[in-house]
Amino acid sequence: MRIAVVADHGLIAEAVRTALVGNGYDVVMVRWPRSAVGVAEQSRRRRRRAVGPPPDVALLLSDLDNVALVRGAQSLIEGLNVPWLVLTGAPSGPVWGALYERGASMVVSTHIRLDATRELLEDLAHDRLEEQGPRRELISEWEAFTRRRVELVARIQTLTDREQQVLQLLHAGLTVREIAQQADVTQSTVRSQVKAILRKLDVSSQIAAVALYEKVLRDAT
Repeated sequence: MRIAVVADHGLIAEAVRTALVGNGYDVVMVRWPRSAVGVAEQSRRRRRRAVGPPPDVALLLSDLDNVALVRGAQSLIEGLNVPWLVLTGAPSGPVWGALYERGASMVVSTHIRLDATRELLEDLAHDRLEEQGPRRELISEWEAFTRRRVELVARIQTLTDREQQVLQLLHAGLTVREIAQQADVTQSTVRSQVKAILRKLDVSSQIAAVALYEKVLRDAT
């Protein structure tokens, strides 16, 4: 059986490759893409350089702890039309749904043992696994997460350039007084800008506004 292996950390990918080869599997390594365009180009190059048969199954390993990694994993799954087993440190929830949405066959925790991983790969390659029950619910969680994130970004985009600057400074830990001094304006001017920020973001406090902004930043990384 030929297995494609990809991980966002090269050392992890190499360790898994070594373990699988040691158990008699033929392993082809796939690099983690820098972008969705990178996936397409990588796929074309792989086809041009291909030696031997295509993989029977693919194994992806990543904590998937930010949106960029999730997008990369989605692109990989779409770019290689084989059964995909994903091992991730992300808890069961929207992230798992993001992978199922793009065609992953099974998503499991990285805590799974190597022998159990091999069994799952064998079952996927030979089409011996039934569809998982929570799949649709997890996809719905991802779709809801995506909608919320789009709404948050849209709210922030309604802020003026100056209001966005004030929000960034609040996020950086500056007080209204310090922001006023930095911008050479009165504190009442900054307070008016803060009130506008709270109204546009539909939150009731500076803490809530900063938390919302932090969430958008974290999801974008």
